[in-house]
Amino acid sequence: MSPSTRAKRTVLGGGRCGILGLGKGRSAGLDRETERRRIIGSFDVLSVPAAIQAEIRDALDSDKWDWFRDCDGCTGVSEIYWPTIYFPPCLRHDFDCQTGHNGWQTSLRFYRIQRAYGVAAARAGARAAGVTVAWYAWMKWKK
Repeated sequence: MSPSTRAKRTVLGGGRCGILGLGKGRSAGLDRETERRRIIGSFDVLSVPAAIQAEIRDALDSDKWDWFRDCDGCTGVSEIYWPTIYFPPCLRHDFDCQTGHNGWQTSLRFYRIQRAYGVAAARAGARAAGVTVAWYAWMKWKK
């Protein structure tokens, strides 16, 4: 493990957000302010661009949802370097989906934010493609 990876894991905490990211109700034992500080702190640790920081802050500060209660993590995937369900790319993606902003643009944003968080291009692309296919194949029509 490289020193920079070790430092990131130390600051952000190591672990997985869980099997299949089935996170609804998985905030038990977590603290809203601790999680918010972890997310905001990740901006400097990972050198997240200001525009992406703003997109994540929009999701955290929105009155359209309760991010701590409503975020269910990355469905079908987990991020090894993030210790809870509140991995910022997934948190922003959940916000977009739960506030009616689904589709191609949301998937592209999800890809961009994952890349800013150091997710490999192939993995970020596969995740973005997966949520796009899931949206158009099933979730869009279930209402």
